[in-house]
Amino acid sequence: MRYRNLAILLALAAAGNAAELSVGSVAATAGQPATLNVTLASRGAALTGLQFDLEYDATALDVSAVAGPAATDAGKGLQSAVVKPGKLRVLLFGLNQNSISDGIVVVLRVSLKDAAESRDHAIHLSALVGTNRRAETVAIAGQDGSVKVETRRSSK
Repeated sequence: MRYRNLAILLALAAAGNAAELSVGSVAATAGQPATLNVTLASRGAALTGLQFDLEYDATALDVSAVAGPAATDAGKGLQSAVVKPGKLRVLLFGLNQNSISDGIVVVLRVSLKDAAESRDHAIHLSALVGTNRRAETVAIAGQDGSVKVETRRSSK
């Protein structure tokens, strides 16, 4: 019993030091595409690949992804696919063992749909997983972001 409790405490301590992906926040106006960065804080984990899902309101937003500078500097490419409306799966990988440095790993391009309400729309990270040089799973925590829809001001 005592060893089981120790194992649980060690697992919780390791999770506190997990690498983290965070999505920024941006204000957007209809007709003006916005960009949003997904940033990696590796916290000592030598990540060589990443996979995660982005969940968002598909009635209000169109979201696409391109590799950011931290990913391209490591020789990683990006593949993404819409799993279902409002859910975009993103995979960063390369045919090398280069670690991905801290910084912007993905740049999201966000466009507002006509139906977008003037409020904050969450961009939620889910199903986060990383891998290292030995193809082992690396724990990754996620921090959600948002798109604040602003009404267009008339210029008089």
